[in-house]
Amino acid sequence: MNKLDTLQQLLSGQTVSLAGWIAEPVSQQRAEACLPGILHQLQASVASGRGSFPARLAELVVRYWCGHDVDAAYRNLLALHGERREQAQLKLCYGQLLMACKHEPACDYLDSGFELAAHLLEPEEYFLVLKRHELLRRLQLMPTPSKAAGLDELLTEARVIQRLKGRESYTLPHNPGHLDTLD
Repeated sequence: MNKLDTLQQLLSGQTVSLAGWIAEPVSQQRAEACLPGILHQLQASVASGRGSFPARLAELVVRYWCGHDVDAAYRNLLALHGERREQAQLKLCYGQLLMACKHEPACDYLDSGFELAAHLLEPEEYFLVLKRHELLRRLQLMPTPSKAAGLDELLTEARVIQRLKGRESYTLPHNPGHLDTLD
């Protein structure tokens, strides 16, 4: 599955894996073209009583790529969707969007989302996300967003930094003594 499939899944109302990467950059033009369909899907979800979380998450992603400030929308979604899986997905997604632009608070959201998702992930997914976050932590994050990059580009840059600086172990901030099989 290519990385654009996760956004397509959300746009079609499907849930995506907690280990998926939702924040592949899309052009502002494509993002704006997606908005009417998402709004229609949200109206249909509300009218039929179906869950609207995938569409709301897609709306957050698309609005972010349209250049809107989505912090308030993120906080509203967090308040509205209290299920652990949805909260984990939302935090991971927001962290991914920020990480795509190397925006400083990204790791906080990724860590918080991973902490919520850890017990919901299959072992392979758990280690995939853990290793990905370990690599992404090596990137220099800034107080203001930079030009967006896809996951492959971010990981490549992080691997180069890792080679230059050497390997350091990754620990979750809430459990500094935690040792994983990857440590």
